[in-house]
Amino acid sequence: MSEMTPENPQTEADPFSMEQAYKTYQENIRRADQLIYEITKGARGDTSEHDLLLMAVEAIARMTDNTAIRPVIEKALADRGGPKGETEA
Repeated sequence: MSEMTPENPQTEADPFSMEQAYKTYQENIRRADQLIYEITKGARGDTSEHDLLLMAVEAIARMTDNTAIRPVIEKALADRGGPKGETEA
């Protein structure tokens, strides 16, 4: 990792750089859009409500950049018991 200087204020490896933040933002938008499409398609098909909920939570997590929410929701659903989705065994 190179030293920060006036000539080199940020490095490519810097996870807090504006470039990295923009890439993450763009990827989150792309993935959220993809999830919304999958939710819509799944709601018309045979995707379980459990899986639809987890896809919606993932979309919200992407849109808000809150990656901690999905594991919390998955644990809460597991603690409740009940039917599992297609991705659950």
